[in-house]
Amino acid sequence: DLVKVLVIRKSEEKKQLSLSMKASHFANDDSTDESESDSDEESKDGMDVEEEKSDKMDIEMDSKAADDDENDSDSENDSDGDEESSSDDDSSSDEEENKDESGLDTNVGFDWSGGAASQEGDQPKKAEDADSSSDDDSSDESDSDDDQSNDGGKTSHSSKRTQVARRKEELATSQRETALADGTADQNPETSADFERLLASNPNSSELWIRYMAFQLSLADIGAARKVATKAFSRIEFREERDKMNVWCALLTIEVKYGSEESVDETLSRACQQVNPKHIHLRLCEILEKEGSLGSFEKADDLFKKMCNRFRSKKKVWHAYLKFLFARDRLSDGVDLSKRALKSLPKHKRVFLMSHFGQLLYKYGSVEKARAVFEAMLRDHPKRTDLLTVFIDQEVKHGEMQYVRQICGRVVDTSNPDRLMTLNEKRMKNFFKRWYDVEEKHGSEQDCEAVKAAAKRYVDSTAS
Repeated sequence: DLVKVLVIRKSEEKKQLSLSMKASHFANDDSTDESESDSDEESKDGMDVEEEKSDKMDIEMDSKAADDDENDSDSENDSDGDEESSSDDDSSSDEEENKDESGLDTNVGFDWSGGAASQEGDQPKKAEDADSSSDDDSSDESDSDDDQSNDGGKTSHSSKRTQVARRKEELATSQRETALADGTADQNPETSADFERLLASNPNSSELWIRYMAFQLSLADIGAARKVATKAFSRIEFREERDKMNVWCALLTIEVKYGSEESVDETLSRACQQVNPKHIHLRLCEILEKEGSLGSFEKADDLFKKMCNRFRSKKKVWHAYLKFLFARDRLSDGVDLSKRALKSLPKHKRVFLMSHFGQLLYKYGSVEKARAVFEAMLRDHPKRTDLLTVFIDQEVKHGEMQYVRQICGRVVDTSNPDRLMTLNEKRMKNFFKRWYDVEEKHGSEQDCEAVKAAAKRYVDSTAS
């Protein structure tokens, strides 16, 4: 800003100036208006943009005051339109008074009347622009306030959701840390990291590997379950054949349910290289039976036929195939298969097969055929008390108590030519005890007394 100063002293020696800015020095200065107008024009030319922005509100107040003065002057000019012949001195004095009045409206401390006079014609337009800009600013501010309120609501909702999610995450982390601290995470692993940690300390546990595979299946990731099984085969020691067998069975179950016939055959061939081929074939047949579909039954039947040719000397293979046929109500096929088995099996394995064949006959309703099978075995093996025990148990379970009493009488009656077997005293004592227990459970007191009388007769007959 430009100001007026008065040079009081000038020192050539010291090269100094003494200046004064007191208003009393300029009270009688006639050239005030001209110098002020010149200085105002120079100040306006030299004013930078930042000062215009800082004094925007003051300029708006000046422009409004100037509008009021101009309106007053216009009204006076309209009322005094007939006095156009007034002197220039009067008009100039009026202009000077207007200039002085417009300069007093500012609170800056300086006289801006010269600049106000020079821009008198432009002030109404600027005032209108200022009013319109102020209206626009107010509307913009109201719109921005509405936007901020809407954004604030969205922000508040999103922040609440974020806080809830963070709290849930913190709670889950806290529960996880507690489970790891008290050991419950080891009992109920819930992540892949949990299973890996447990398997690092116990790699031979087939139970953990199978649970890990089931965990991957619960995530619908069949490929990951297969990878877990492959990893288990490499980490379980070769001595732990039973654990490897369990994992192979789990993998075969996955292939039967979610794989193809080719994948099942490939998995079976791989399993035969690491575990007992007979056992893994039997387990696969069990898996196919549990599957329950018609196609799985047909596959199991074909597999059994292949096993009977490959493992014809294995009694468990023939027994498993017999159970499969009887469960499908194919009794005639089962009888034919038993004849084939007797020809293929060694003599010491035939008793096992015929005993289970007779039990299957009892179970599926062919009681007469079952009795004939057991009586034939007892005649061929008169010292096999285990066969006699099985015969009595099956007759109690599926037959008649009267026939049980006939069997026991044929054993203890030494004078009966159709006696089933001859036992020594120790075995005979155990037999009478077994007979008495059966009568206690399924008979009456008279039947128990009959057992005691038969034992007494046996003792008397052997003593004489």
